[in-house]
Amino acid sequence: MKDKLATFQSLCDELYPHELDYLLSINQFQKGENVQVLQLVYYNATNPDNPIPFDKSLDKRTYSYIKSWILDNLQKIDVDVFYDWVSGVERIILNDSIQSADEKQLLKMMEVIKPTDYYFMKFFRVIQHYRDYLLVRNRPRNYELVTDFLARSKSSYLYSQSLNNKMNEAAEKVIYRKIWVPEEFNVWEKLFSDIYYNETIDGYTRYRAVVRLTILYYTQREFDKLKLVYQHLDQQFKTPVFYSKRILANYYANRAMMHSKLNELEEAEKFGMLSIRHRNSDYLFYLVNVCDVLLRANKAPKALKLLVNSFPDLKTSGNFYYKIGFASLYIKTLVANNMTKNAVDYGEIFLNGYKDEIFEYRWHLFFSSYIGALFRFEKYSKILALGKRYKLCAQERQLLGTAQYLPLIQLYMLASEYMEGVTTKDKLRQAIMQHIQEVGQNRFRHRKVLDTLKTLSLCIPDVISGIMVTNQIHEEI
Repeated sequence: MKDKLATFQSLCDELYPHELDYLLSINQFQKGENVQVLQLVYYNATNPDNPIPFDKSLDKRTYSYIKSWILDNLQKIDVDVFYDWVSGVERIILNDSIQSADEKQLLKMMEVIKPTDYYFMKFFRVIQHYRDYLLVRNRPRNYELVTDFLARSKSSYLYSQSLNNKMNEAAEKVIYRKIWVPEEFNVWEKLFSDIYYNETIDGYTRYRAVVRLTILYYTQREFDKLKLVYQHLDQQFKTPVFYSKRILANYYANRAMMHSKLNELEEAEKFGMLSIRHRNSDYLFYLVNVCDVLLRANKAPKALKLLVNSFPDLKTSGNFYYKIGFASLYIKTLVANNMTKNAVDYGEIFLNGYKDEIFEYRWHLFFSSYIGALFRFEKYSKILALGKRYKLCAQERQLLGTAQYLPLIQLYMLASEYMEGVTTKDKLRQAIMQHIQEVGQNRFRHRKVLDTLKTLSLCIPDVISGIMVTNQIHEEI
């Protein structure tokens, strides 16, 4: 019984709340004990810090049955499972190795696939390949069935295809352009919103739209608008429309980031921990986000433990965007755990090993963390040398006027100049106040500046306290 419960517990540990919302909505169990077990699985999934143990006195066949029932019902609606299957069928059609059983299953799926299904477009293209396969083999019966399906589905396919083409063009502008006019933002917002909320088109196109809407709102720091979108998406995930573990993990990670930007740390931690419950190719990215939330929630030891345990994932990752994000957050976490020398040493080693990659991908994030650690370690001359060698202040000033502008490096440089006797207190005060005014009224940017000012106040408390009172900067920003 111990082994059986361990296997069942292992499955439950990886289940997401939305998966269980769906399972509870479809169960038709006749036995009360089956319902009770499923409800307990749900409770533990939503209360991971206070789980209730399963009843060992129950017949082990009950747990075995519920485990099989959970796996079977989730597999039926898993869009990634469907994609793997339809891709396999495409491969055997294209290499002329499709068998009779495969054809029967494909024809059966043709009867149930709808234009609203997640991978409808992929399925449509595979049926086009199958039609060509049938045509050259002179098989009129199946050919007529396939042709009828394509004719009925063509308009839906072409419409979804046109929407994806529009999104591709818009997304390129959203991601790579630095300065927008308000009219452009409104056009893209309407395009992505209209597509996402249109429940008559395929799920893949709709989810692509919500991902791009997320990027758009993040770029412009419109987190309150994004929250409304996610409230709607949350209900969608309780249905089969977008279901897969991969997509759910992505959703939880995005919600964690959103709540973090809104300074809703308890919600951010909850969704962040859900995002790393199941490892995938984006695990490091999700991990960094949740650990950043833990630091802000004064849970530095927990963040450090998660990061240290994930070093094997870091070593095997080839994604430098993720690696630099990990390194930057690890430096901050070491400082938060009073291991500042370790943070400085790690930052220097990482910079020497990945200088080119740092400047190619995430130079501002890395140097903000590394210089912050150097400042805490009172290495002011080292900070000034780095700034001069890599022209960091000039690079940071190039972002002025964009939503990405944060004068964190300039603030550290100014304070370091003062500590080294290069500038006066009055000039330092005036320069810092100018930078505060430059960031505008955005809550997220003000919070980042506030964090930096807290670090600076360790060495120049009289200057910083006066500035914070003058500018009415406080913890609630």
